[in-house]
Amino acid sequence: MSSTRALQFLDPSQTGNRFLQPDEFLTETHLVEPMPEAHWHDHVELNLLTCGSMTYQINGAQVKLNAGGLYCFWAAVPHQVTVADAQTELVCIYLPFADLLSLVISSDFKNDLMSGAILTTPEPDPADLLLVSRWARDWDGANDHLADIMRDEVRLRLRRLAVNHIRADMAGHEAEPRRNTKAATERRVVARVQQMTSYINEDFAKPIDVTDVAKVGGLHPTNATAIFQKVLGQSIAQYLRQRRISHALWLLANTDMAIIEVAFESGHGSLSRFYDAFHRRVGCTPKDYRRRLRA
Repeated sequence: MSSTRALQFLDPSQTGNRFLQPDEFLTETHLVEPMPEAHWHDHVELNLLTCGSMTYQINGAQVKLNAGGLYCFWAAVPHQVTVADAQTELVCIYLPFADLLSLVISSDFKNDLMSGAILTTPEPDPADLLLVSRWARDWDGANDHLADIMRDEVRLRLRRLAVNHIRADMAGHEAEPRRNTKAATERRVVARVQQMTSYINEDFAKPIDVTDVAKVGGLHPTNATAIFQKVLGQSIAQYLRQRRISHALWLLANTDMAIIEVAFESGHGSLSRFYDAFHRRVGCTPKDYRRRLRA
């Protein structure tokens, strides 16, 4: 399979699903800036900061990434950089989701990824900085043969990570505590959004809507949508649609369910609605997506 090429440094606004195809493998390096909105793409993403630190907003939680640590997450879950130190340099490796499915690794690791967790090692491994730096150095101008070798190395590193991993949000990587009234208010807002995203993540397959989600946060739908948009960069309705599509992607990849079963299991009220939503988000039909994964 041929590999996509990229310049050594990319504008952060060009990263993510704006340019990646689902079956493309890519390594790229860029200076991190906060993103104006969340984005998503159907890849397993590995991140390593060569310097600085940054914070992701993902699945309703804020997770801080520090220099030297290797971090892995399923990028089909909407994610957004909300805070970044000046001159923070990030190496991103985008591995097609199908590659993850082909690996013989623990189901716990796969399930943690697909639930929206960012996974990392218990302690930073100095070898990761050397390995990822080599991938970044070799990628620009690499031929297809070398790119395939790098892809195999990424798969092997994932297998090792699956053996010994922890959730980054449980590893002391949280954002630094802030001590002012404004920060306390922001934390309360984020806590409400976390309540709402947790509810969506648990009940997205049911016929819930914005009003139901707002009730969980104890807010009027208008206010709930406003703070949701502020924290996640997307509306409650957008997040709900994406959560349903993310689950549909998982079902299509991991089960032999009929398409109509996938539609209802992922919370879509009808097959036609599912096809419309899926094509808008993924760019192909569910049947074509499954065929591409299994080709």
